Amino acid sequence: MPSRWSLTLLCAALLPLTAQAASYDCTRATTAAEIAVCDNPGLSRMDEDLAVQYRDLLNQLPPRRADRLREDQRSWLTARNSCGADVRCLRARYQERLARLDEY
Repeated sequence: MPSRWSLTLLCAALLPLTAQAASYDCTRATTAAEIAVCDNPGLSRMDEDLAVQYRDLLNQLPPRRADRLREDQRSWLTARNSCGADVRCLRARYQERLARLDEY
């Protein structure tokens, strides 16, 4: 009979490795775009990079510009989600957004 410890290790090994790959909890991904980002290591990395850059900008900008950035981000999320699971489209949206954040 397996020990409690070995059973715990077995259960942990069966957990999905990408559960926290993107900047959000992939176990709670609901849209086709979110799921596609979680399933694609390159997109997941872009999402992480974008999240870091976005948070850094929010902390640096004066309140009115930070509000504008939040509005832009909400619009971008709508555009990203319109890609569905199309990886090529998602990659283009992330590249565009990262470039746009560089302009702030």
